[in-house]
Amino acid sequence: MRRPSMLWPLVLVLLFLALGGFSGGIPMLADPANGGYLQFADLLPLLPVSNFILPGLFLLLGMGLFPLILTYALIARPDWPWVDKLFQWSKHYWAWTATLMLVVIIAIWLAYEGWVLGWWPITYATAVIGFFILLFATMPGVRNFYTN
Repeated sequence: MRRPSMLWPLVLVLLFLALGGFSGGIPMLADPANGGYLQFADLLPLLPVSNFILPGLFLLLGMGLFPLILTYALIARPDWPWVDKLFQWSKHYWAWTATLMLVVIIAIWLAYEGWVLGWWPITYATAVIGFFILLFATMPGVRNFYTN
């Protein structure tokens, strides 16, 4: 089965998000008191946590690993019945639905980050990434390709 052409820009944006998640999450976990080379120690008093372990885990897993898993699943379409059962309500392949859920997670994360820390250039960049994920995932060719 031929994949839709707009799948490839979606994959590219997901990989870019994963790169950002890893480049933000790893330093935070490596140096939880200061945020690693990012030197976010000034922001710590504004957060409801005492170190960067939880934000680092969120970035590493939610914005790094999860988009990689989605990228693999969107390209390879593995047959994982246990995941299919969780998403059978959507009438679409689970990875497509999870990609839209990722956009919702990004929006919630950015809204909270903007409220607590203010809007930084990386916040705007992540919002643009989320917009493009939504745009490419909902293109008719991509959406129809993943309809069950």
